[in-house]
Amino acid sequence: MSRIKKTAFLSGSQVITTLSTLVIAAVLSRVLEDKADYGTYQQTLLVYTFLAPLLALGLPAGSFYFIPRNEDNQRSICFNAIITILFVSSIFGVFCVTLGRIIIPKLFSNPDLSATIPWLAVYGPATLILVYISSSLVALDRAKMSAVFTIIFRFFLAFFVVAAAIYSTKLESIISIQSFVVFIGALFGLFILWRSTRAEKKSRPLFSLGNINKQLKYAVPLGLAAMLEGMALAIDRLMVSLLLNPEDYAVFANGAMEVPLIAAITVAAGAVMLPEIVRAFGKGDASEALSLWQLMVRRVTFILLPAGFLFYLVSQELIVILYSEKFKESVEPFRIYMLMLPARVAYFGLLFQGAGKTGLVLFRAIITLFLNAIITYFLVFKFGMAGAAWGTVAVVWLFVVPYCILVCSNFTNTKWYKLLPYKYIFKVAFISAVVALTAWYLSDLINFKNIILIAITKGTIYGILIFALMFTLFRKDCFHIYEQLKSRISAGRNENK
Repeated sequence: MSRIKKTAFLSGSQVITTLSTLVIAAVLSRVLEDKADYGTYQQTLLVYTFLAPLLALGLPAGSFYFIPRNEDNQRSICFNAIITILFVSSIFGVFCVTLGRIIIPKLFSNPDLSATIPWLAVYGPATLILVYISSSLVALDRAKMSAVFTIIFRFFLAFFVVAAAIYSTKLESIISIQSFVVFIGALFGLFILWRSTRAEKKSRPLFSLGNINKQLKYAVPLGLAAMLEGMALAIDRLMVSLLLNPEDYAVFANGAMEVPLIAAITVAAGAVMLPEIVRAFGKGDASEALSLWQLMVRRVTFILLPAGFLFYLVSQELIVILYSEKFKESVEPFRIYMLMLPARVAYFGLLFQGAGKTGLVLFRAIITLFLNAIITYFLVFKFGMAGAAWGTVAVVWLFVVPYCILVCSNFTNTKWYKLLPYKYIFKVAFISAVVALTAWYLSDLINFKNIILIAITKGTIYGILIFALMFTLFRKDCFHIYEQLKSRISAGRNENK
């Protein structure tokens, strides 16, 4: 399957994932009358989100490295990784059912968490299995199957959680339903993964401690780094939870949401390109690996930056439409986090993983966590919720980005000023910013009172102008993407005949 087709499938599934998350958050924000209840819901998921990278041990990312290199040993690779994840996550589950339900509510000064934390014993392991299944199916060149499974699962998850919220506004019931649906989804996912992998030779055992050890040697440094980076990026949420009340965290959580399309584009494109980058580094061809990565950066920039500026333009209206007027303060952290958008187009993790430089990722994660914890702690005291957002943005631009540029330049044998297509990124960002300012000015002249009409007006003006300019100034890229899509669609039709 071509890169374009894989990216289309995975992007579609990521869009559905993002939308389902937004739908659940939007409904709960409106149905749960007390902000504290919604804050409790978000804090419950924060506990899992904060620890998930550690519990996964880097094995989902490791699947992109091991599966392509062990085509005759796929089932064993997947089986042993899942057994390891279940073992580690079961320890987390026992903690949530016993000590966790006592300790965590005290840390967050929220006694309501004692009723919701035990459900993480089901939600946590099942979600980790789903994450691994999604990654391994892509590594197995089953991108379409991964996307279809994810879309169907996210649809049912959103449906049942929303139905539970409407039928019963009791928070424990909502989280229990969400945990149950995720558990059922994990069971179906395991069945699909089993059918998608090649059977082992009869002489080769399915379970192998040596296989587990081999995967962990590669994945644990990557998983530890992912955990520390995940903690570093989630430290803002943690500080708000620890230092402010659940109502404040509810407002912050909605503003700190991932911008739609960011994860859809970067994760999908990364999942497609990583196996090819791994093969390039495996052949000792760092130049080819860098070229593949730079191609991904250009394609992500072409789509992500214009889309990101659109969301910034309509951010105030978007927050109110999604979460209601009582969450309008969420727009401030949302806009602050948008300042990290240009840094997101460069998915440096692909180069680190492809080259097997997990030690460098770990070092970056340690420094990032330390800096973000210190800076965010003081900024929350000084500026409240906004300080938490500013702390993360500062660390990303002042440390993470410069570090990645210098280190990646070193192991790809290129100069730092040649690592990224800087002019291309700046040009797209500048055009998008100018168009956004123009759309804001013109829409303000029309002066609609209805918030939906305001958002539609801004979006329409921006869309027309950005499409015209991007087509004029980046015609070659437009035609290249169009021809690729056209040829793949035609090929897909021919395959179906």
